[in-house]
Amino acid sequence: MISIRFLVAVMLSTTLFSVTTVSAAQLYRFNDENGIPTLSKTLPPEVAQQGYDILDEKSMRVIERVPPAPTEAEIAEREIQKKLDLEAREQAELQAKMEAEKRRKQAIYDHNLLSVYQSEEDLLNERNKDLQYREKRIEILKSKRKGLQQRLQQVQQQAADNELSGVGLSANLKSRLKAAQQELDNNQSSMEQLQTEIETLNMQYDLDLQRLRELLGTDTTD
Repeated sequence: MISIRFLVAVMLSTTLFSVTTVSAAQLYRFNDENGIPTLSKTLPPEVAQQGYDILDEKSMRVIERVPPAPTEAEIAEREIQKKLDLEAREQAELQAKMEAEKRRKQAIYDHNLLSVYQSEEDLLNERNKDLQYREKRIEILKSKRKGLQQRLQQVQQQAADNELSGVGLSANLKSRLKAAQQELDNNQSSMEQLQTEIETLNMQYDLDLQRLRELLGTDTTD
């Protein structure tokens, strides 16, 4: 059994050791104004910014190494680096948000695609219907175009005849010329718009078909 006297002796010894350690004298090691390593019990203010070592006076062991204070250039560089790091983090966060939004939209797109089309055949049938509708409208516009051109030519001929006879162009004739030309222009514009729609639909249906195959597991591409 450990005696109370022994325990008291151990505690007293530990306390004395701690007090000795805390109160151990220290030395400062630094380079003086000539660059010569110097040991001193005090730290001159003029060298405090240059960096120094704190040593235990008895064992000469380095207790702490204080680095030199940063220069103005280093401080400025650190501030620039902090700014760059902050911008990089903000950019990474923005990129993450964009990726999350992209995944969200893709999930909605996939859900809608599977809701509308149960198979590739459903999609192809819908595509053919859309394209055929626009192709028929183009054919109708083409069939009307010849008559519009003939009407414009007739009004233009009448205007030319009036000019030659010295009658001149009446307000009514000018209005008819403008209307005939406008009809022909509208006809051309409508055909071009429909052709653009056909090209856009073709591209969209191709994308939809490819994605539908991936979702249904029928994609055979490598």
